Amino acid sequence: MAKCAGAQLYTVREYARTPEGIAEVFARVRKIGYKTVQASGLGPIAVDELAAIAKANDISIVITHTPYDQFVHDLDQVIRDHHTLGCTIAGLGAIPKELRHEEGYRAFARQFSAIADELARNGLKFSYHNHHFEFQSFGKRRGIDILIEETNPETFLFTPDVYWIQVGGGDPAAWIRKLKGRVEAVHLKDLTIIDEQQVMTEILAGNLNWPAIFDACEEAGVKWYLVERDAGPTEAFESLRISYENLKTVGFE
Repeated sequence: MAKCAGAQLYTVREYARTPEGIAEVFARVRKIGYKTVQASGLGPIAVDELAAIAKANDISIVITHTPYDQFVHDLDQVIRDHHTLGCTIAGLGAIPKELRHEEGYRAFARQFSAIADELARNGLKFSYHNHHFEFQSFGKRRGIDILIEETNPETFLFTPDVYWIQVGGGDPAAWIRKLKGRVEAVHLKDLTIIDEQQVMTEILAGNLNWPAIFDACEEAGVKWYLVERDAGPTEAFESLRISYENLKTVGFE
């Protein structure tokens, strides 16, 4: 069965600042060929309008990035919004900067385990997206270890970002396997070197070990493969197009 490439809309956030811009983004992403997206980096828009735009373009929103404060202060609305979107995974983009220390990670794990459990009681799932800073060590454990070990594996999922795992000194394939059973979505972005500088680039255009990553994703049961490019020299939609075409050469649709 072919794997389905999706688009992380944070890639084209500069085009998605208004409802009209968001509608155009969905149309352009669908024209490239993407049928699934992560709703992230979008400007203000009514949830029912966003759901209608997705439906009109035959695109499924399979995961979000929801603000930390909204999870903490208005979880009921988060739940209602995700049901409106038909989206079962409520994602968080990062732990707040002020919590990026050992006790902060532990406090976050306690708080968001409870939030993840409440989401599960309402038919949803919580998923945490990593960067590189979670790989900082605090004595014998890294931040990522605390998040894995001190959260409920049944309800607290992860969205591994293969680029940031690599930057953090990890092996993306090994970490995806480690998270088996706790990962439904993964962020795909590649890493290259230009003028001696580390740069994000299109999938299969850089230096990540993609055969190993894709094998690990299949073993871990990944459902959603989301293409992302935070920044880089190629125009954002063109970057999504190149990655999509490259992924088609290795069995994606």
